[in-house]
Amino acid sequence: MLSCFNLKGAAVRITQSTRPALLSFITRRHYASELGAISLERQQEIAAALRMYQKDKVAVPWLEMVRRFRIPQAAMEQALVADNARLQKRIEQSARVTQLADRVYDEQRGRCDWESIARDMDMPLIECLQLVDSSLSTVPVRSLPNITDWSADELLTLKSFVTEHFSAVTVNEWRLVGVYMNVEHNDCFMAYGICTFPRITPDLYEAITQHRNNGLKWKDIFEKYPIFGSASVLCKAYRRFKKSN
Repeated sequence: MLSCFNLKGAAVRITQSTRPALLSFITRRHYASELGAISLERQQEIAAALRMYQKDKVAVPWLEMVRRFRIPQAAMEQALVADNARLQKRIEQSARVTQLADRVYDEQRGRCDWESIARDMDMPLIECLQLVDSSLSTVPVRSLPNITDWSADELLTLKSFVTEHFSAVTVNEWRLVGVYMNVEHNDCFMAYGICTFPRITPDLYEAITQHRNNGLKWKDIFEKYPIFGSASVLCKAYRRFKKSN
C-alpha cells in the first residue's frame, strides 16, 4: 500500500521499505530536543517498559513506544543500556555494602558502624542503608518491643538519627531507621514515638517501680530514661500513671 507525505513542499512516497527510514527521520526531527536530556527517572521508566516486552519475549512495538515517550527508538535503546549498567553497578555496590556491614558488626553494641561504612563506600549514609541486602546479611536483627529494652544511649541515637535525616518518616524510611539501629523497624517506630512524646508505659512503670524499691533516687532513674527531659518530669509522669491505674 502506497501513501504520500508532504515534507517542505515535496511529496514523499512511502512504501513498506521506506517507512522505517522515514519514521527515523521524522522522530529525529520532532524529538531531537529530547535527546541527551532524558532524566534518570524517565530513563528508568523507559527501561522498565522495554523490559516488560523482553520478559514476555515479544517484539517491541516501536511506533507505539515512540508516540508514548516522544523520543526516537535509538534513544530508548540507549536508555535501556544505560539503566542496565546502573542496575548492575547497584547490585555490585549492594553486595559490597552488605559485606562491609557483616564485617564491622559489633556484637556487644548490637549494631554496625554505618558512618564508617559510608566513608569506605564514599557515598551518603542513607544511600548505604538503601543498598543493604537483608537476604544476604548475616547480622542478627534485634527485637526491642518494650521501651525498657532500649538503653538511654540507643534512644538518644535513634532520636538524633531520625531528626537529622528525615522530616516526615514514611514506612520505607522507618525500614532504613531499622537497618541503621539494627532493630525491627516497628520497634523503632514505637520507641521514637515515646522519645518524641514521653509517656509512661506499663513496662516502664514496672521498671521504675523496681528501681524505686531498690532505693534509687529520681535523678538516678532519670539517667536511665533521659527522654523525659528532667527527673521532675519523669517523676510527675510516673505518679500520673500510677494514679490513673
